[in-house]
Amino acid sequence: MKENMIVIKKVDRDNFFETSMDLFDRYQEVRNVFRMESGKLVLKKQPFTETWSPERKREKAAEILSGKYLTFCAFDGESVIGEIMLIPELNDNRLIIDSLHVSREYRQHGIGRQLVETACDYAKSRGAEALYASCCSAEETIRFYTAMGFEPSEHPITSCVEDEPFDIQMECRFMDDNR
Repeated sequence: MKENMIVIKKVDRDNFFETSMDLFDRYQEVRNVFRMESGKLVLKKQPFTETWSPERKREKAAEILSGKYLTFCAFDGESVIGEIMLIPELNDNRLIIDSLHVSREYRQHGIGRQLVETACDYAKSRGAEALYASCCSAEETIRFYTAMGFEPSEHPITSCVEDEPFDIQMECRFMDDNR
């Protein structure tokens, strides 16, 4: 990890551009995934690789700039090294995380935690009772969300389930003494 100070900022057209994701490294080797079976998370071997092409990085930047999402990015200097995209409208008193990614070389350094904590603070300021995420079922992803206080949702959002049937629908309910 570089020595610059990591800063989380709400992004807009003054600090985020069509090229801002060009150096972002989405690469992830997945060995195991979780599946929901009889109401319990079960770990299964299912290796695959996730990565973003240069075109996908530009698409992601366009999504962030579209105005459809409220997005916070982690910056190392001018470089975007993490992003969390929120759907700004509440859904059943929950704010939905549409996307959360940290660039490969910056993982395991608390950046994802900082992004989720920033989203929690924003969600609370909007009167939300929880954060909701349709989570990639990769073992590392589910372990991260669990460590952040997320649990499988008792009330999954139908459109999220239909869009990503293998995702694990999770939410983090806010408590006065938590987050």
